[in-house]
Amino acid sequence: MKSTLLGLALTVLLPSGIVFAQAPADASATPAAPAPPKPAAPEYADFYTGEKGTSNKGINWVQSIAVSSPPYCSDIKGNVTVNFTAPGMTHVKVLCWQQPTADNPSPWGHDAVVAPDVTLDDTGAGSFVFPADQFPNGPMTLRIYAKNDGPKQDLCELQLFNQGGVVWNQGIPKTDPPAAQGMKLIYADDFSGPLSITKDGIGAKYESHKTGGGDFSGWPFSNFEDDMNPFSQVGTFLRIHASKRDDGKSSSGLISSLHEDGTGVLASAPCYFECRLMAQSAPGAWPAFWLLTKAPAGVKGCDELDAIEAYGGKGKGNPNFMNYAATSHFWGQTGPDGKQLQAGHADIPMMDLGGKSSWSTTFHTYGVAITPTDTVYYFDNMEVLRHPSGEISRSYPFWFLINYAIGGISGWHIDMARYGNQSDMWVDYVRVYQGTK
Repeated sequence: MKSTLLGLALTVLLPSGIVFAQAPADASATPAAPAPPKPAAPEYADFYTGEKGTSNKGINWVQSIAVSSPPYCSDIKGNVTVNFTAPGMTHVKVLCWQQPTADNPSPWGHDAVVAPDVTLDDTGAGSFVFPADQFPNGPMTLRIYAKNDGPKQDLCELQLFNQGGVVWNQGIPKTDPPAAQGMKLIYADDFSGPLSITKDGIGAKYESHKTGGGDFSGWPFSNFEDDMNPFSQVGTFLRIHASKRDDGKSSSGLISSLHEDGTGVLASAPCYFECRLMAQSAPGAWPAFWLLTKAPAGVKGCDELDAIEAYGGKGKGNPNFMNYAATSHFWGQTGPDGKQLQAGHADIPMMDLGGKSSWSTTFHTYGVAITPTDTVYYFDNMEVLRHPSGEISRSYPFWFLINYAIGGISGWHIDMARYGNQSDMWVDYVRVYQGTK
């Protein structure tokens, strides 16, 4: 859902402050596309040249890799033997994000090569040992890359939960984020205790549907009380488990901070919302953290601020999108010319920022600050998009939603069969600031 800014100035900033896209005030202007990011990590050089979201040219994406053990979306600890097949492939490499080490002390962590070249037998079967205790505790993704001597390539994202390992970057930070300096913390949830979710949110922390109606996932958002309950509290994380059964029934999850009776967590400008999450880049996956305004009856329009919208899947007919979208919408509002008022949009070049990793590789923090003058988006505490705040944003409170949509109105097809028709989104924490201390 791409937008341009009409009649307003839009800046998209790298942490250095360098502007890489800017729209003039001319209503007919469209923001220039960011320059393709430079290669970010040498580990990718001999595989998919578009790992940074630059190109699929010459690549024939196939689904060759099938993991037989450990099961997808399962728990592990210690030294874990991963068995898989990749028929028709000749080269296999395995990567996983790792916490800072003596050899690589970057505070962001780094991409570690678990197995540089896995040997395959005549049937395409192979295995490697993953030393889980040397990697972060909690949710993780083993990325198995395979290719043949021609154009065929494959990437299998094996989601696992490490019951051992190194506790690193978990839970709500002890310090306030830079964007919320001077504001008061009014809500925080690190999902370290029992979940409080109901279908209407009344008497609980969260509602399990888009408040007021309008669910949008192909695998429907389901209730905590349902037989296919997608929600669980694991370790110190919220797990949203999307799945489809053999009988065709499917399920995924959304939590909303606003309840059907109008109660819940809301914040008015100046305010700041932040969430730390990760999900799987599988065809159909559509994770998001976003905000909506709550205005009185009779007020025309609604502002929507999408701190992150990510789209999973590689190959023909898939998004092939290693970055994520940050977007503002001024729904139902018109400008001086009588046309729909557009807001701001940017494709955030994750592979050029911070630790240079994608939304499915490791956890990242996504935030939005709304002030009486500006709306500012943040990625891992780095400003990445700024535009003037809309009138409704300045005037009415926001509530937040966290969801793992699968297909639906995104238009992208769903293909999770090789993962056993299941996929996980993990949420570390969410917190909200408002006003002044």
